[in-house]
Amino acid sequence: MRSGRWRPIGWALRATQVRLRFLVALGVAFLLVGRWDVLRTYWDRWTAPAARDPAMGAVSADTEYFCPMDPGVLSVWPGKCPVCHMALVRRSKGDMGPLPSGVVARVQFSPERVLLGGIRAEPVRYRPLAKEIRSAGAVKVGEGGVSIICEVGAEEASWIEPGRVAEVAPDPPDGSRPVTGRVRSVGAEGPHRIVVEVAGPPDLLRLARFASIVIRAPIADREPFRSMPRGEPSINPGDPRSFFSCPDHPEAITVEAGRCPKDEKSLERLDLASNQRIGWWCPMHPEVVADRAGSKCESCGGMALVPRIISYCPAGEVLAVPESAVIDTGSRTVVYVERMPGMFDGVEVRLGPRCGAYFPVVEGLEAGQAVATSGAFLIDAETRLNPSLAAGYFGASRPDSVSTRTEARPEKLDLDGLTPPERELARSQGVCPVTGKKLGSMGTPVRVVAKGRAVFLCCEGCEGAMKEAPEKYLARLKPAAPAAHHP
Repeated sequence: MRSGRWRPIGWALRATQVRLRFLVALGVAFLLVGRWDVLRTYWDRWTAPAARDPAMGAVSADTEYFCPMDPGVLSVWPGKCPVCHMALVRRSKGDMGPLPSGVVARVQFSPERVLLGGIRAEPVRYRPLAKEIRSAGAVKVGEGGVSIICEVGAEEASWIEPGRVAEVAPDPPDGSRPVTGRVRSVGAEGPHRIVVEVAGPPDLLRLARFASIVIRAPIADREPFRSMPRGEPSINPGDPRSFFSCPDHPEAITVEAGRCPKDEKSLERLDLASNQRIGWWCPMHPEVVADRAGSKCESCGGMALVPRIISYCPAGEVLAVPESAVIDTGSRTVVYVERMPGMFDGVEVRLGPRCGAYFPVVEGLEAGQAVATSGAFLIDAETRLNPSLAAGYFGASRPDSVSTRTEARPEKLDLDGLTPPERELARSQGVCPVTGKKLGSMGTPVRVVAKGRAVFLCCEGCEGAMKEAPEKYLARLKPAAPAAHHP
């Protein structure tokens, strides 16, 4: 009787237990889905050997490792870049950091999109570019030969000088081969008029009333290309053949290992090309140069010269980029450099006048860099349609220097590396006593003590001058507040 009386209650308890199992399983599933990132982080921390090794850094679902030189290389574990063998840098996923100096945009395409978009890249090379000037004029036959007086534009006339070779042919052409002439004068017969002379009495021009001329002026003979180093660089025994540079600030160049003065990142060692060498110069006075380290600029009061890379052009040639690779926005000129397969960086460049299908490069590119020559407009459209995605795909954001362009922008001074009291002292001092430059305009100011007074300099290169003649440079500063003196 008793067993029969309690049997319905047992069935009810079993039915409730079955239903509760389903609810518990459903709750556990929701908990796993909702807190999966937290659970995975704890699991990685307990099981990953690198997580227990502080030297290798923390590994979790919220962090990743990337290469500053090849940002397309990503890893969830510490290691080295398989492309440049540089140690990977740890960052949070989705962390936004500034693009390298000179880069205005960055975007990556999958191999399928590169193929469908017809995107192709080719290396930038040195080429013998020349500006073609075409005109026509009346033929005058004299005893000594034939002369043609032509009129050209004001800008074209600046390219022509007496003695320049010209090709002369009847106009309209009669199928005969052009003859060679030389420019006798420019502007003598009138503004922007040139006289081309052909020696001897060539029969093909005797019966012609008009003739056309073609003058090719090499771009290498124009400034600033004429002043660029040419030929083979003179390399002496002991000259450095490598340098150290910051991946995010390529202008920070040294010949010794160290850290970037702007973001304290380790400098990467790079080899010089065969047409490059290291020279030293003064950024304040570019005319002051030297071939060896240790030289100083007397105009700056003994500031140490800084290294720079000097690239030599082959004789008669200039660095050229194809016209199809150039994107002119009106405010700046950009080309897209392929840093690694499918990844393109928009680099601002300065170009010379167009010569046929190429533009000569004044600055912004180096020989051997691959630029997008087909599909450049597609890449540019991608960065414009979705600039945040293009910049954030590799955890990068557009730097302030290129995010907006205004006619007048206040100078940004770098004082973040100083403590609050030092920052106030630097602001009150204002300028470097050695160079007269604003403190912070050349990186974090350097603090030294001269004659018992704390003084800030614009850079480390001014330390030597301050130590040699402290009285001279302290006299340039206004009297210091009592807090600035140190017994």
